[in-house]
Amino acid sequence: MNIRHLRTLVAAVERGSFAAAGEAVGVSHSAVSLQIKALEDELGVSLFDRTKRPPAPTPRGRALADHAKKTLEHFEAARAVATGALVRGRLTVGAVPTVLSSLLPPALMRLRREHPELRIEIRSDGSAALAARLLQGELDIAICTRPDPSPPGLEWLHVCFEPLAVIAPAHAAGEDDAALLAANPFIWFNRKSWAGRGIEAELARRGLSVTSDMEVDSLEAIASLVGAGLGVSIVPVRRGAPPLPRRLRAVPFGDPPYRREIGALVAHDGAPDELTGAFVAALRAV
Repeated sequence: MNIRHLRTLVAAVERGSFAAAGEAVGVSHSAVSLQIKALEDELGVSLFDRTKRPPAPTPRGRALADHAKKTLEHFEAARAVATGALVRGRLTVGAVPTVLSSLLPPALMRLRREHPELRIEIRSDGSAALAARLLQGELDIAICTRPDPSPPGLEWLHVCFEPLAVIAPAHAAGEDDAALLAANPFIWFNRKSWAGRGIEAELARRGLSVTSDMEVDSLEAIASLVGAGLGVSIVPVRRGAPPLPRRLRAVPFGDPPYRREIGALVAHDGAPDELTGAFVAALRAV
């Protein structure tokens, strides 16, 4: 048996005649008959009842055609995998919470449409913890803020930049970022995170001091606290996230705005490049 003969058999069963099958696979009526006869001789069974006009598939012919369809699907999938048109496999992905609730959902929807054979498991943790789990082999890829410097043994794949903004109640005093930070209590974004440390360093670089008695590791919680009038904060304007509620306003943090870089950490000896490449491409497309 070969793939060409199996494809001809499936076409003959589905199209209802040797002539229609020939048109479907691009060969003559007589070539179809010869290919079917070659299959019958090889298997020692009758695949078509030639006493009928046109020849009708026997029960064994139909059974073989059903099985051949699955074989042909796997054959075509193998070709697609080899050429990169189809990505098949499993990825264990770690993501920081700020990405999990913004960039990741639309990227996963895109992957589901374009690569339905790719299976993804999601884990959530802080940036440093994700990097450690990646090095231990618990994850295939970690989506986070760029570390400075990158941990040894891990490669950084850029996805996007996200500008940071000072968010404040709509009625809060202050027109620019420095005025808002000076005039209002400040709510820190978790300074143990890589993004939080970056914000703290940028405030120090600009010589801006803040008054704070709150530190929160959830951007959604920070938005609620700011919306309740309890202070202002500095947060990333996240790609893929819903817009801020109307009760809040945002002012760029810096001119040009200070940015955080979002990307993927991967181990040098980790998951195949076609898997991580497909995942990062979906993130970049959001």
